[in-house]
Amino acid sequence: MKNRAVFFDRDGVINNNANYYYVYRPVQLELNPDIGEAIEKINQAGLKVLVVSNQGGISKGLYETFDVEMVHAEIQRKLNQYKASVDEFYFCPHHDSIEKCLCRKPDSLLIEKAAAVHNIDLESSFFIGDSQRDIQAGKKVGLHTFKVDANNSVMPVVKQILDLI
Repeated sequence: MKNRAVFFDRDGVINNNANYYYVYRPVQLELNPDIGEAIEKINQAGLKVLVVSNQGGISKGLYETFDVEMVHAEIQRKLNQYKASVDEFYFCPHHDSIEKCLCRKPDSLLIEKAAAVHNIDLESSFFIGDSQRDIQAGKKVGLHTFKVDANNSVMPVVKQILDLI
């Protein structure tokens, strides 16, 4: 039997990026309102939580892969305070002004990779993002998509998702 998942964009959806365009240091990390509780509810419902994020600052030489991984570890640490967790983080290190790739949203390669690794039924899964490219990537693979306002609570959308399952 296949798993169901909620895919999240990272910056603007999980964490606040109003003060930093690129969040690449743990000290910059501020979780958005209600995200811990929202992910906890998804975990309790038995859905996978997968994060798919563009991190073009790596390609631009602004920070390293290690920096992104440290931010992801800090996100997990902060979510653990809510008994919540992300099953896995996926990120594209490329920037379209520097090189072409298939993993940068609005392309869907990272979603497809996550779906294969975690045995996800895409047609009964969801994507929450704050940009049109998030929505385009999710729709390319058949996910139910929800666009939220950046740096705000995703709880209303999570409640909608939980009502649908």
